[in-house]
Amino acid sequence: MLKKFWLGETPMWFNFWILGVLFFKVLFYGLVFGLTALNFDPELVMNTISFITIPLIIFWAVGTWRSAMNYKGKSVWSILTELYIIITIAVMILPFMY
Repeated sequence: MLKKFWLGETPMWFNFWILGVLFFKVLFYGLVFGLTALNFDPELVMNTISFITIPLIIFWAVGTWRSAMNYKGKSVWSILTELYIIITIAVMILPFMY
């Protein structure tokens, strides 16, 4: 399954909505609330979240981008998906630039 995802052979809607939106939201809020409930330092919480999510987001972005390139439906959906990926990566990198 991971190989198919990496090669962009999984459905774009699944990659975008299930993995890109639902999974990452659940992961992010689960980590934030879980680590905060354990009274961890907020800076440590954000560093831990970054350490866990950045590699996952990069993996998701590559697989979803490739899936968008293979998408056979209306081209507007693949273009919007690619735009969302670019924005997501930019937002992820921007804090490290300053």
